[in-house]
Parts: sequence; C-alpha cells; structure tokens
Amino acid sequence: RILFAVLLKFFAERFCRKTLVMRQENRNFATLYLLLLIHFFISTIAMKIIHTADLHLGNVFHQHSRVAEHRHFFQWLLQTLKHEEPDALIISGDIFDSPNPSVEVQRLFFDFLNQCTQENEGMQVVVIAGNHDSGARIEAVEELLRLHNIYVRGTVQRKCENIDFERNILPLSPRHTSEAAVVCYALPFLRSMDYPHNLSVEGGIKYHLQQMDKCHKASEFKKLPVVLAAHFYAVGAFVNEQEHSERLVVGGQDCVEVGDLGKRYAYTALGHIHKAQEVADLETVRYSGSPIALSFSEVDYKRSVMLVEVDERGRAEVRAIDYTPLCDLLTLPKYGYASPEKLLSLLADLPKDDGTTPRETWPYLELHVQLSQPEPELRAKIAKLLDDKAVRFCRVTTETAKREPQTTETLPSLETQLEQISPLELAQRCY
Repeated sequence: RILFAVLLKFFAERFCRKTLVMRQENRNFATLYLLLLIHFFISTIAMKIIHTADLHLGNVFHQHSRVAEHRHFFQWLLQTLKHEEPDALIISGDIFDSPNPSVEVQRLFFDFLNQCTQENEGMQVVVIAGNHDSGARIEAVEELLRLHNIYVRGTVQRKCENIDFERNILPLSPRHTSEAAVVCYALPFLRSMDYPHNLSVEGGIKYHLQQMDKCHKASEFKKLPVVLAAHFYAVGAFVNEQEHSERLVVGGQDCVEVGDLGKRYAYTALGHIHKAQEVADLETVRYSGSPIALSFSEVDYKRSVMLVEVDERGRAEVRAIDYTPLCDLLTLPKYGYASPEKLLSLLADLPKDDGTTPRETWPYLELHVQLSQPEPELRAKIAKLLDDKAVRFCRVTTETAKREPQTTETLPSLETQLEQISPLELAQRCY
C-alpha cells in the first residue's frame, strides 16, 4: 500500500508539471483528485484487536489441574499485548470450565485483567459469557470492571419486559483517544429464554443481530465498522468426530449459518469450537481456538490468538499469533493400538524424572492397547513402569483383537449342552 501511494504521488507530480498549459486551478483540481484516489486505496488502520476464547479456567484433565498451564498462557498473552500494542482485547466466551469456578481460578482471571489494563494504558477489554459460564457470575463485578476499561456481557438484560439490545453495542476507541473507531456487538451465549420461543437457536441469534443492527443504524456510531463477538457453533466449522470436548447438541440443532456475517461485519470473533480456524472460507469469520488442549483428540491443533487490524473503511486483515503451551499431549503408540508387550516396551523408553524438570511441564500420557485375552495384571505393570517417568498418566483405552469366526462345531448348541462345558473351556473358545 505504501509503495502504491509513493508511485501514485510520483505520477501525480509529473502529470501536474506536464500540464503547464493548463490553468493553475485545473492543475490543483487534478492533484486533489489523485490525492483522493490515494486515500480511497490506502486507508489508515482504525483499530487493532487481539481475539482469544475458550480459556476453560478450572478445567481438570483426567484428575490433573491446569492452573499452571493457564498461568503460563496469561504470562505469554501479557507479553504479546505489550509487543503488539492492540487497542482492544476480545475474549469470546467460556472463560471458566464450569458455572461455579473455584476461588483460585477466579483470582487468576481477575489478576490477569488487572495486570492487563495496568500495563496497557487505554486498551479496552471485552468479555462475553460462553455456554460453560455463569453469565450472572461474571457480570457480578461489571461496574467495577468498567472503571478499568473492561466490559463484561454475560446475560441478556431487559427494560420493561423488552430486551435491551443497545446494552450489547459497545463503541471502542484507539488507545490514546476517546473517539470511537469501531463498534463491537458483544453477544453472550444465548439460551432459549433469551429470544422468542418460536425461534430456533439460529433464528434467535439472527434475531438479536438484526435488532442490534437497527439500534446501530439509529445511533451516532452508524458509520463505524462493526466487530461481532459471539459464542456459538457455526455451520462449516471443523469439530473432531472421534472425541470432542465442546458441548454440542445432538443432530446439529445448535448450528448457525454464517454466510452473510463476512459481508455485514468487519470481523466476527467466535468462541465455542476449540480448533483455530476460519469458517466457510471466510477470512474474517474465525474461531481463535482454545489456548490449551481439552481432549486427546486435539493433540494436533495449533494454538494461537488472532491479531485483527480493521481500517476506517471496515476492511480487516487477520493474522494468527502462535502460542506454544506449557506441556504436550503424548499418545502411545502414536497411531493405532499396540500389544501389551509392545506397549510396555514403549513405556520403558520414556524419559525418567531427573528432578530438574518441573512436574507441570510433563506431558499428559494416553495409552492404546490391543488385547487378545484378559490381562488382569497389565494395569499394575503400567503403574510400576511409570513410577519414575516424567509423564502424567491419564488413561488406557483398549481394543479387542479380531478373532476368527467360530463354526457351528465349536459353538455351544443343543447337542453340546452348556452345562457340559466347563467355564475354562468356554473362556478358551471365546478368546
């Protein structure tokens, strides 16, 4: 863009010099026209935003606490905010893993918000509730947070029986000015009581957006571009079919079509799905993904936050900033299932705890074993091998080895009465 502006200015000056036969006012008009063209093609950045979501503070992963991992992410995010100097931070829901988070993780979150605003003067923070959150709980200190440029929207509120749509329309301004540059629609996770009863989940969300559009067009900020922060399951979003930790409604009843959001809004900051991705090939409709893995099916997901630059004409450029979590997920074997002997061999090769590596950095371990017969002592053998290993054991999943189909001669029948077969013989036939 800068190169284009320089070239355009160069040709404008040459054009003016070569038109000496023109009257002075005509040359001034030509210069003004070319400068307007430059402004049309090169718009200044109005707002710089960082988008994250699905923190799931308080999550317990196979009986292991995640507090150290979340603290590591917050420290990294604070450094990123300091380096990138965004005007706003948007957190699109699922702040906590449950509606009743512990005091420890609540303190962790509010300490982060406090440090975040202290170290980044003038930056605004927008927080919405997700389906895992208690919207009323995160709004409990709303007025106190507002004094620190932190705006929390957890529930749909009403005025005289009517939904207060204007409350969720937040004008945001660059760090060092009070003049709004974009408008944020802060739409928390909607429940069935938050929209007319005859509407589906998709219909309810679209109803809210339509009403907010009307309020926006009637406001003094009607010419400003819109950034939408919402928490829902978008049609076309990738969700791991094997095992997913997102709470999805069976049959896709909670799916929402996002086809026109890319045209209506400068950027759509989504939460709910844990894999960072753009939706329906729309670069400006994105899930930031969760900062840490919440199931072993997410082992290959890349972790990141989204950096969004919105210009004054409402065009957005999006870039992912990669984050490396504190610890990894480890599955043995990496693909498929191993026999008990092979699995025990893999465990023997794991690194030992030498006392120098903090326990919170050890990988989480999942084992896949294929059994051809019962192995009652396998668990004890696994526990003994892992006793001095630098891993955190989570679970064992088993698969039964395929057997040759039995013939009528080997199966019990009326001719070979079951009472004539000993339990040991029956077990041998089955395994």
